[in-house]
Amino acid sequence: MPVLKHEQTAKKLASLLEQGYGQGEGKDYKPFLDVIRVPSKGRVSRIKGWKTNRVHHFLSDSETRYFYLLEYGEFGGFRILEVREHYPLIEGMNEILPTLDEQLIKRLFNQKSGEPMVLVTTFLITLQNADGDISYYARSVKDYRQLENSQVIERFEVMNRYWKFRGIDYGIITNKEIPIVPAKNIEFIHSAYHLDEYGIKDEEQLMYKDYLLKLIANFQDSPVKEVVNRFDNQLNTENGTGLLIYKHLLARKILKINMNKPISLEQSCSEISFVDRGEDMDAFYQHVNSM
Repeated sequence: MPVLKHEQTAKKLASLLEQGYGQGEGKDYKPFLDVIRVPSKGRVSRIKGWKTNRVHHFLSDSETRYFYLLEYGEFGGFRILEVREHYPLIEGMNEILPTLDEQLIKRLFNQKSGEPMVLVTTFLITLQNADGDISYYARSVKDYRQLENSQVIERFEVMNRYWKFRGIDYGIITNKEIPIVPAKNIEFIHSAYHLDEYGIKDEEQLMYKDYLLKLIANFQDSPVKEVVNRFDNQLNTENGTGLLIYKHLLARKILKINMNKPISLEQSCSEISFVDRGEDMDAFYQHVNSM
């Protein structure tokens, strides 16, 4: 939801801010909404981010899927440094109030109690260009059917004016615009980004990655399933270690496949590319960039 109104009062709002909700950066950012305090009609998720190394909170599948795309991709050629979810529109809100008509101002208050309500933008993304300059863009994720609700539209108009005042690009993403296959692919490999979390030491990581890369290069006509099983058998590792390393190499973009097609372990190794981490993104990233 783009607004926090559940039992909200000015006193409780002050308490949330005092506790640091909606504030901080990087691993210290604390989302204004989280899956513990806020009820959701959708499926909630808690995911440890690649870029921030903290747990992110999402209140729907659409939010989660868009986050996966942000984790893996870029935005218009810019590098994504950080994703802050459920960012509250508090700082500077008083400055845009004079630009709002009475109907829009009503969306900032509970019509029964008169208490203030906090509008929340789903994502505030920090970008960096090739020269190291920092910029931002904001996106709200919403079910397309709710855009027929006039109150929802009015809240989004307030958010649009807020971000425009701050000089930050803003837009709305609906569930229809989020490509499910790439998002599910990223979900499949996401947890393999940090191998140390599986108890694999640095020297083992280097050896495992190098070994699997050589197997893939040497057995181009074999399916991935056969190669990762060969890895486990030849190195006498726990079953599934080869698959974990394969996922890691995809997550780190050391290996590259067509992310617009569902990941399949029956895929031939000849369809896998060996790439540098800094290589330009393919059509999939261009799709993400257009959102």
